[in-house]
Amino acid sequence: MTNRFRTILPAALLSLISSMPLCAAVAPPPATEPAQTLEIAVDKNPRIIAYQLRRLSNADLVTVIRKSDDPRYKPIYETILTRKGLDKKYRAEAAVALAKMNKTDEALEILNGIGAVDPDDKLTQRELVSLLLAQKPAGLAAQKEKLSALAKDSESNTVKQAAYAALATADGKPDGVWQQAAANEGGLKFLLGGIPWIKDAKLREAFYPKVAPLAAKAGDDATQAAAAEAISSIPGHDTEEFSLLGGLVNTAKGDVRNAAVRSLGRIPSAKWPKDQIEALAQDVVGVVKQIPSADRTTPAALQTVQLGEALSAALPPAQGVPIRKALRELSVRVIALHTIREQMEYDMRYFVVEAGKPVEILLENDDAMPHNIVIGAPGSLAELGMAAGAMSPPADEKEKAYIPDSPKVLASMALVQPDETGALSFTAPKTPGQYVFFCSFPGHWLKMYGTMLVVPNLEAWEAKPTVPTDPMSKKPYEKQKVESENGEGK
Repeated sequence: MTNRFRTILPAALLSLISSMPLCAAVAPPPATEPAQTLEIAVDKNPRIIAYQLRRLSNADLVTVIRKSDDPRYKPIYETILTRKGLDKKYRAEAAVALAKMNKTDEALEILNGIGAVDPDDKLTQRELVSLLLAQKPAGLAAQKEKLSALAKDSESNTVKQAAYAALATADGKPDGVWQQAAANEGGLKFLLGGIPWIKDAKLREAFYPKVAPLAAKAGDDATQAAAAEAISSIPGHDTEEFSLLGGLVNTAKGDVRNAAVRSLGRIPSAKWPKDQIEALAQDVVGVVKQIPSADRTTPAALQTVQLGEALSAALPPAQGVPIRKALRELSVRVIALHTIREQMEYDMRYFVVEAGKPVEILLENDDAMPHNIVIGAPGSLAELGMAAGAMSPPADEKEKAYIPDSPKVLASMALVQPDETGALSFTAPKTPGQYVFFCSFPGHWLKMYGTMLVVPNLEAWEAKPTVPTDPMSKKPYEKQKVESENGEGK
């Protein structure tokens, strides 16, 4: 939990609660765990038990009485482990209980759970992958045979990536799993996709000598793109990564160039080599000019424009202003946001747009949970966040979820699933001010929020920038970019 959340939240909530009318319909989430009070018939045949469990909502399922020392409760734990939409802590509890009942270990039970999940349920797969990679290396090493089989033969790309990441974690070094992946058809691509999931930063760093040549060398586009995507998750080589990826922006095409653009966006701007920024920004302008006008609103094009904007912002005004002007003549205002893996935060605390002008926000979800973006009126963060938390999910999964029916909601997008990118297009308000943006998935708004600063003239603001205030603390933001917990921004 970040200091910002820990120190600011209580005062903000107390202020909010004291100002709410007594008839307010929205209440803060409960502070205690739901009691296990709901009982089902565990002595029935398996089909009847499964029927009982299917009829329970997630809220009811976590209140079902269960005992880890009684095998009759095994179906309950199996359901908790694989049920879509449950919190990770309940899945972890189920893995521990099943390992105790089956006299196995947690890693095996989680692997069995991954295999039991519907192949189309990528979200639950990713949540179980995260739980798997949190296991101790010794537990993963005990399951190397099964992990190897999944890495080679699973029908799910997510499972393949997770299996390779788990094998690397079990070994504590890259050599063996790299050799194994190279021997399997398409294996290197899946291993590269799993590298960002490895929790040990030192282990990720050990992959650099193997990943960098694949990212730099033209050949198999799918493998090269996967290497370009993975390399920015490797700490300790920011300057080399920037140079390598920048070269791909200038020379590569298609998926490889798009992967390089996305990967560059994950390198903290503070780590960019100053002597290379202007040249890359000029290259980006050239790339955008080559994109047909009709295609400049695609996610790949918008991400390229946003990279150019970020690069130009890091330059002195004399170099940066002409680049920004050129990009704006070619496109709409683009804001690229990333989620920070397992931290429930965006990578930016605020962004700036011009009043009355078109805006496109791209949300690239690198997390294992679904997230979205809602734009709200000034001062509406807590009101809208709590209202969203009181909503039930829609019956139709294609509908937008957790969007309050309020005139204070100015724009919103559907939930973006893990490893996917969503886009939100709207016209900025005509009235300048400090608007809010946040994730409306229940409970996420408490940490996952920021400020959309609307200014009368963007170029005038850039000439004399001001920092907006945090809607929770009411104090100016101390920094703009949010970095991951390992301090490397990766």
